Amino acid sequence: MRWLTRAAVAVLLLLQPVALSSPARAAAANIVNPDFETGDLTGWSVTGTAFTNAVTTDTGWGWGCCFGQHGTSHVWGFRTAGDAATGTLTSSPFQLSGSGQVSFLLGGGNDATNLYVALVRAGDGAILFRATGRNEENYQRVSWDASAQLGQTLSLRVVDNATGGWGHLNLDDVRLDEPAPGDMVAHWSFDEPSGSVAHDSVADRDDPINYVFNNAVYKPSTAPQRRPGVASNALLFDGYSTWLSRSGLETPTQALTVEAWVAPRAFEWGDDRKLSAIVDQHDEAARQGFILGVGRHGTWSFQAGIAGTWQSLWADPAKPLRRDSWQHVVATFDAATSTMRLYLNGAPAGSLTTPAGGITRYPGNLQIGRHNQGVVINGTFTVNMFAGLLDEVSLRRRALSAAEVAASYQAVPAPPSPDLAMRRSRYDGDIYRPQYHFMAPEHWMNEPHAPVYANGQYHLFYQHNQHGPYWHNISWGHGVSPDMVHWRDAPVALVPTAGSVAPDGVWSGSAAVDASGNPLLFITAGDDSVFPNQRTGVARNTGGPNDTDLNNWTMDPAPVTVQSPTLDVGAGRKVRYGDFRDPFVWREGNTWFQLVGSGVQTSAGDDVGGTALLYTSTDAKNWTYSGPLMVGDVHTYPKTGQVWELPVFLPIGGGKHILLTNPMWSYGTDYNVKYVWYWIGVWNPTTRKFTPDTTEPRLFDYGEHFTGPSGFVDQKGRSVVFSIAQDKRTEQAHYNSGWAHNAGLPVVLSLGPDGDVAVNPLPELATLHATTSPQVAITTDTSLEVANQQLSSVRGDMLHLTLELAAGSTGRYGIKLRRSPGGEEETLLVYDAATGSLSIDRTKSGNNSSLYGNLGIQGGPLNLAGQNLKLDIYLDKSMIEAYANGRRSITSRVYPFRADALGLQLWADTAVTVRNLKVWQMDPAYS
Repeated sequence: MRWLTRAAVAVLLLLQPVALSSPARAAAANIVNPDFETGDLTGWSVTGTAFTNAVTTDTGWGWGCCFGQHGTSHVWGFRTAGDAATGTLTSSPFQLSGSGQVSFLLGGGNDATNLYVALVRAGDGAILFRATGRNEENYQRVSWDASAQLGQTLSLRVVDNATGGWGHLNLDDVRLDEPAPGDMVAHWSFDEPSGSVAHDSVADRDDPINYVFNNAVYKPSTAPQRRPGVASNALLFDGYSTWLSRSGLETPTQALTVEAWVAPRAFEWGDDRKLSAIVDQHDEAARQGFILGVGRHGTWSFQAGIAGTWQSLWADPAKPLRRDSWQHVVATFDAATSTMRLYLNGAPAGSLTTPAGGITRYPGNLQIGRHNQGVVINGTFTVNMFAGLLDEVSLRRRALSAAEVAASYQAVPAPPSPDLAMRRSRYDGDIYRPQYHFMAPEHWMNEPHAPVYANGQYHLFYQHNQHGPYWHNISWGHGVSPDMVHWRDAPVALVPTAGSVAPDGVWSGSAAVDASGNPLLFITAGDDSVFPNQRTGVARNTGGPNDTDLNNWTMDPAPVTVQSPTLDVGAGRKVRYGDFRDPFVWREGNTWFQLVGSGVQTSAGDDVGGTALLYTSTDAKNWTYSGPLMVGDVHTYPKTGQVWELPVFLPIGGGKHILLTNPMWSYGTDYNVKYVWYWIGVWNPTTRKFTPDTTEPRLFDYGEHFTGPSGFVDQKGRSVVFSIAQDKRTEQAHYNSGWAHNAGLPVVLSLGPDGDVAVNPLPELATLHATTSPQVAITTDTSLEVANQQLSSVRGDMLHLTLELAAGSTGRYGIKLRRSPGGEEETLLVYDAATGSLSIDRTKSGNNSSLYGNLGIQGGPLNLAGQNLKLDIYLDKSMIEAYANGRRSITSRVYPFRADALGLQLWADTAVTVRNLKVWQMDPAYS
């Protein structure tokens, strides 16, 4: 924890709020019974029934405590008739004098339209100020600066037209002629060690922090995250669910300073050209209020509604905010000089002359970290939110001078490096989040890609949204491993960057190592300012010899390849112009090869099928188009897609290569995000030709959760393939859980004795066994009954099983996974000897949070050719992966409702012998 020097404290005492003892209660001669200490409503007029007999001396509300009233008596709007009653409570009229300050204690429901306290002018009944509660019984003080109404006859009116839950208000201790307010309007230091509130030291009140895990759905509840700040603690805003809300704050209109220390983790795409809010109390359409926030790529702005106009001051482009560092930002407005100003780290960063007049006040809540009119993505996620750390946020009722701003910045010498790391511990206890699979530390990931071996370590990158568990504003996440099994997180490798080849998204690609041993990352560069907005680019490691983790990358300024609309894809055909992504690059000898996913159409525009376009180079910089490596047939095989994404091309032995593709369509279809198709054939690098053994596509995995392939030849010469196992949960489940998707287990491909591909899980996965000896070990012929007796002791959702079953040529048999004690929930792996097929039956698996009501049965052919059934099975929370006889795989997911769905049971409707069965508990992949 960092503490300020004595000199810094001295400066801050001049600029920051100082904790004072509560002032003595001012005289209230002009209002009758301001604190209800008469024990009744003497001096107040009542309509309706909401406030009849509402005065009480109770200190708590029966189901909780404490109101925190002033003195003994107060008004509890729920006391007599609950939430359903309506009515009004109006004070005696008074003539405002002195400083013009009005304050009172307020509790109860939050409904600014139907449930509020108002300062009302007697002459015309105009409402001058209003405030509502916070859906909390306990009191917080509300203060109004009504000095503009000095000499007028006013009254305080409590209005209750709300009839639902929280349909009541509590009131106490009305004070007139309070001392004139000081410089500060509000100040949040975020120094609380924990908890879901932040204290405003000026109003001496706690404001709620919204956070998804305050009331968690799939894990134990936890408080918003605090990290070390510039003085003590700071609040971490996760980018989608964390924000502070403040009701009843009447911000100044004639002069204003907004000040904060900010450490952004990432910058949003800027949907609808709206800012990612730092401090927000505005309505641009109504030309009301103000907002200080961040735009694309670190641009930042202060905006306000002034004299019926909307004024926007953007910081000097040469002074953007930077990721991963503390910066001091200040925005000021002064109606007297008609000027808005911005300051960055104590120095001017921009100014704007505004129309004459003050800021038009916005009546809604003030929010920190969240735009109050943010764009909604997928019907669930509000964007235009801040991601990173905020500290020492304050508002003042005057415009600080440049010298004062500089002094405030200098009061915090050499801020520490911010701790913005994403922490997996945030999800501890999540019932569905896999533990030994590769996945992002937080939020959203899609396909892992660009595996590469460099500096004695394996590296794997992945599509990542740093702002939340939804697809948007894609960066390249990065993990490092000694063995492709034990992983640790590295900093995000590539992000959309202004002025780069990829300002709008760094999408999927691959990695390769040049002749000098330098790793290269080939990317799909997203740039919405051009068409096609998809080009391929390259990034190079710029960290030097000490950057063994490959943490530092720079994108080349020019694209690697740009799609031409006139590419030759065959007579009477044309390339699908605009679909050009996911470069897969490798080197053979002195020649570089690059495949890019696309599609082919007839000259008339009818779809032919997907394709992988082939380019060659001698230097990985200048590329020549060679033609399509292969073209699909979407009419004969409609599940193979209009476009091929993520082409992977690897040797599998026996003089053969395998081509894997991920199908995609330009429209919604039931085939989407289910399949990976493959072809095996002969590759001739000299002629640049691939001759498949058959043009008929083959399904790689039967489970409908193996998509997004990537691969490489590892340090041991093995062709290894990674995948994304999309979870196929609802968007609300993604919001509530805080993460989306994970990688499938890495698999090794080789040529099987039947000429088809052999698929096996990476052998190094055995190093994740929690114990050397299995929990169950059957190595001699055993009956199902005896084997099940041994399995009855196994409970777990992180398991590895190997199983060999001998049976005849008819009947069905297999194993039940994630089984509850009575079989109410269970998932069946099924081998049908009569049809020669392997399937997974999820009709009783549990679909809690799934997109689909019935998860159904998925499977495909598996001819054992006289062999026993041999299964290699991995369970990891919601993941189930099964590999059968080294020939076929099933990648699937389940979401049991029952916490006791942790058992295993063998089953058969025919005679079966257990030849071998071993079960291990598994350790996490991340320490």
